[in-house]
Amino acid sequence: MLVRGRMSSKVSILGVWLIERGSGRNLVAKSYSEAVKLDMDLIAPFLSATHTFIDKASNETLKTVDTETNRYVWEANDRLLFVMVVSKAARIGHMRFMLEYALTEFMNREVPPDSDIDTVLKNWHGAPNTFKKFGKFVDELVTQYEVTDESLLAGKSMDCLEVYSHLFRGIMKVKGGKQKKNAIVKRMKGLTEPLMDRYQFLNQVPIDVAGIEVLDIDVNNVAYQHLRDSLEELLRLLGKVVREIASPKAYRDVLFDHVMPYVKRDIQRLQTYAILDDVIRYLF
Repeated sequence: MLVRGRMSSKVSILGVWLIERGSGRNLVAKSYSEAVKLDMDLIAPFLSATHTFIDKASNETLKTVDTETNRYVWEANDRLLFVMVVSKAARIGHMRFMLEYALTEFMNREVPPDSDIDTVLKNWHGAPNTFKKFGKFVDELVTQYEVTDESLLAGKSMDCLEVYSHLFRGIMKVKGGKQKKNAIVKRMKGLTEPLMDRYQFLNQVPIDVAGIEVLDIDVNNVAYQHLRDSLEELLRLLGKVVREIASPKAYRDVLFDHVMPYVKRDIQRLQTYAILDDVIRYLF
């Protein structure tokens, strides 16, 4: 279900293009900010050509391109290219997840079961309204991301706290005896002290041999992005400390016996909030 609420005055997603690879034709083009002062149809062939050039010249897949003020994020299949221009403050993992999701939805919604994408594109003669319904779906997706309704943000914050709490508890099940567990706790407390000035709400968060009790945080008094940044930093530090203190086998075992089984069970929330990126980046 897509939720409606107030749009933030400072948006993260500035524009979106769904482009036919090769021809550069725009299937869908959306601008969500005055900051994107571009001819949406004019830039589409350039974006397509840039992706093709990088793909062929370097034998690598283009994922992001930075300009002075913004960032272009890309997702592609054999025939289509989905591009999003976002602010540099936007979480790239979340943006890429949205692009992957939207591209899959396009294939499911716009390609009939008895046809294929090649036939759909061959029969499309450029009429701008052909994919109007999918364009509205993209609008809804962007609106849901940008919404700043307080109850929605509180729900997102609680979801994130629950996910990270499970991750912290899973990591702290590492084997190694009481002495090593206490050493992990002691070092974590030392490493998190510098964070307290930046994230004062962490002062009330206990760190012990069971985990990091982030569920004690009052989500109504903490900005969502501030909360996410602090949780990501805690995961990075805990992964680093446990890897350094525990034996390599104990660290590997805790990941595959406790952390990853939880990740698989709750994969939808980890993908929705781009926490899966944090798990891969900081624990492996």
